[in-house]
This record gives sequence, structure tokens and C-alpha cells, in this order.
Amino acid sequence: MRTSFARFRHLAIERAKPAPTAAQLAAIEELLGASLPPTFREFLQVANGGYLEYFIDVPWGEGKSEPLSFCSFFSADEGDFCDETLIGEIRSAREYQNVPSGVLPIARDGGGSILYLDLSQEGRGRVIAFVEGLPEWAGLRTESAFVELASSFDEFIGKLRMDRAAVIDHLKHNASNSGHVDATEEWLDIGMPSWRDDSEIVAAVTEARRRVVHGG
Repeated sequence: MRTSFARFRHLAIERAKPAPTAAQLAAIEELLGASLPPTFREFLQVANGGYLEYFIDVPWGEGKSEPLSFCSFFSADEGDFCDETLIGEIRSAREYQNVPSGVLPIARDGGGSILYLDLSQEGRGRVIAFVEGLPEWAGLRTESAFVELASSFDEFIGKLRMDRAAVIDHLKHNASNSGHVDATEEWLDIGMPSWRDDSEIVAAVTEARRRVVHGG
């Protein structure tokens, strides 16, 4: 059985909740102290609280960058505190990070890095991330920092991409049944429409399907 994804432009979205109500959006804007931009409102209609397995390159000095996936987006549900709702995350960000009015936490990665939509007068709708530093042995950035990723949410969406190597690795090691392979094909059809021209991805899909059907 194929998995159906919600879709926003080139993004395939999993586990999204129903679209927010007008009352929920109004409550977010009231607490935030700013109006939500049109593209973000459109995004919430199909990706409310959804999971997006896409990457963006985060610069960290000397011309280097690191791909990060802010995959877990917060929902417009009524929230309290630190609960992956936009309302709850606004409250916790103001309490713990002294985030000012107009700055909206919208997603996090699998660790301590968080994505923000800066709708303050100074931010003018830019997308910034708090990127948590890594241990020195990782050989990557070691200091936590705020980094601007895009001048708008619209630009941010355009920068999101699939990680080709991660797709191939996923097919080789994680595809466990035919439905899983079907869902991966659907995901690729949305996010990487030309994937059938990539012989390595095609081979990985074919081998994954053979493995789950015949075993071994």
C-alpha cells in the first residue's frame, strides 16, 4: 500500500495535521505580535506539524557549510510550553532564550538546533537558525551560533533539497517491505522528479524491491 504525502511545492510532507483554523492563526499572531507571511500561511495549510526530510546547507565559517535537516515542524494547535506547538514554543523561547517579540520558532532538527522565522521590524521575515555546537571530535563546528539561512520563508523553501547519498543509503539499509519502497518512490517523484535518470538511485530502488520481495 502506497503512503500518501501532503505536498507543498517540491516538498513531500509526512504526518501533517489538519489545516489550522482562523482562530488558531489569530492566537499565534496575537502572542507573536506580528502577522504571519502569506507563504508560511499557505505552508501551514498542508504541513501543519508535519515531518519534512529535507536538508539546507548551513554556513559555519571559512567557506564551509554543513547540511542540516530541520525536519520536525511545529503545529498551530493550542499549546502551553515546550510542546512542539507554535504557541508553546514561542513561550518557551521567550523564557529560556530571551527571544524577542515577532520571532517565531517553527521547527527543530533531531538535536538542539531550532529554526526561527524572524518577523520583527529588524528581521523583516528572514529565516534564522540556532545551530547547536558539536563535540570537538566530530570535526565540525564546535560553537553554538545563530545563522541566517534565507531572507524570507519563501526563499528558505526554495533552498530545501533531498540528500542523494542519504536516499541511497536509506534504500540499501532501511527499506523493509514493498510499501516502504513504494513510499520512497512517491517521495522521490515529488522531491526529485528526474530521479529515474540517476542510474545509482534506480539501481538502489530496484535492489531494495528485489530484497523485500525475495528476501536476502
